[in-house]
Amino acid sequence: MITSYVDYNSLNNEIIKLNSKIRYSGVYHTGNVQLYEKVQKGITRLFNKEKTQDTFIHAYMRWKTRQHDSSIIGEPVYTTTKYDKINRLTIPCSSKSLLMISTEPELEPHEIVDDVIKLITKYSDDPNYTPKQVYLG
Repeated sequence: MITSYVDYNSLNNEIIKLNSKIRYSGVYHTGNVQLYEKVQKGITRLFNKEKTQDTFIHAYMRWKTRQHDSSIIGEPVYTTTKYDKINRLTIPCSSKSLLMISTEPELEPHEIVDDVIKLITKYSDDPNYTPKQVYLG
């Protein structure tokens, strides 16, 4: 059996480079319970690593809940949440990993989602992962 390894650190580095308003990029892999993350230079973290991992665990559970009605309405592609201090974009990388990106409030996640999905495709560790086309039309 061949197991592919994704360099999530490189994925996070490329995401951070997309826009200086991206504060944070992180991937939580449930298979090896590992967190890979990158913080934009000059940014002060809002959460410590323990709180970040806790946030990912809850986000992963919410993601699985969103898939409940996928046979009727289709698979979820991504979610966005707007907070007072950040915007958060959540996208699956595979069946066992979830990407979370935080941006400054003035950068709307829809401005970067297409580029992020292209990078996920480039780094995908799941041969069955089919990225969805995003239509913001």
